[in-house]
Amino acid sequence: MINKVLSVVKKYSMIDEGSSVVAAVSGGSDSMAMLHILDKLKDIIGFSLQAIHVNHGIRGAEADSDERFVEEYCKENNIPLRICRADVIGFAEQNGIGLEEAGRIVRYSFFEEYGHGVLVATAHNATDRAETFLFNFTRGSVLRGLGSIPPVRDNFIRPLIECSKAEIEEYCRLNNVGYVIDKSNVDVVYARNRIRHNVLTELRVINPSLETTASRCIDSLREDELYLSDCACKIVLQSQSGESFSASVIADAPLPIKKRAIIRIIENHFGITPDGKAVDEILHILSYGGIRQINGGINVRVRSGILEFPQENEGGFNCVPLKEGRYTVGNATVDVSFVTDETDCSQKISNNISIFYLDYDKIIGKAQFRSRAAGDKITLPKRCTKSLKKLFNELSLLPEKRDSLIILADESGVMCVEGIGIDSRFALTNNTNRIIRIEITK
Repeated sequence: MINKVLSVVKKYSMIDEGSSVVAAVSGGSDSMAMLHILDKLKDIIGFSLQAIHVNHGIRGAEADSDERFVEEYCKENNIPLRICRADVIGFAEQNGIGLEEAGRIVRYSFFEEYGHGVLVATAHNATDRAETFLFNFTRGSVLRGLGSIPPVRDNFIRPLIECSKAEIEEYCRLNNVGYVIDKSNVDVVYARNRIRHNVLTELRVINPSLETTASRCIDSLREDELYLSDCACKIVLQSQSGESFSASVIADAPLPIKKRAIIRIIENHFGITPDGKAVDEILHILSYGGIRQINGGINVRVRSGILEFPQENEGGFNCVPLKEGRYTVGNATVDVSFVTDETDCSQKISNNISIFYLDYDKIIGKAQFRSRAAGDKITLPKRCTKSLKKLFNELSLLPEKRDSLIILADESGVMCVEGIGIDSRFALTNNTNRIIRIEITK
């Protein structure tokens, strides 16, 4: 297996002569085998080796025992060791995340302290890779997620990435490499453990060489993803002009590429990855124009063929749920109240004020004030249904004016539009029981 690992190191150019390598060692069979092999290879390749062990503080005395085991092994084999301790339980509770995710974040925060000048070796193997592929598959991941664990990512390397768990345990047995067993790894309450012990076991009945064939599939998926991502990067560069982008250049690209271009633009601008719904909404406005708010506060707008990210005071504004009282929506004051005196419920609309009376019981689901969205339609009383885009065109409204208009909508569509009127389905009738009054003042 030493030769297999050496071949992987050369194949992916993981370690150059003169490199500094830090092995992340938990004490389990994978990391102990990796540390043992790297110790054998350090003189062959010509790199320095040290180890790091992270005590998560989850398993109490058992975790402390693992720490002592790693410490004794490194001392016996003259391998420099750094021990890090963390309160992963507290970190998970503070951030509202699971222990597994919290542990991963904590570990990598320690690893990243070494910087990019040092290579950090983790013991992810071919079985982990197949497991991660299946885990991401069940979550509906896109191609990037199905690419599973990469052999190399930045300064992180995975020398065991083509070795199966069975091969690793056999290596430990033949070479008398001791290791500890984390009892939580056999608890099938955790999704990954369920995949590892149940799903992968069944799949090996169908294909005993599961890890090998799965790795070939994953490598192919990663190659496809790298190619498509490279194409997307070129589209981003072609479309970019300062802080904005040509909507047509992006829209004309094949769908897999323009989706990736959108993701890359959002990641570069805001440091977050938009979800599938956000990407679909941006795809829509690339073709039809409009403004969307994604990921809880990012305004994305397409107008005059330009994709841009306006601040709140540039036209788009945060959605505000319909509720009684006075509050600010965009650049206007909104007063919402229930009508007790029905003597005058006439709609009043002028340049500076809009007053609407609506049948409250006709609201479907949640209602909110928002800016316009692609596909919005309204049926004004005694008139046919029109898209807001067509209506705004007929009224010769400038793009800035269109984006600043306040729209009230429920889960079935537009209820009323500032300066325009109400949808006929909310018009008052003899059967109306509850009337809600909405006054919008600029």
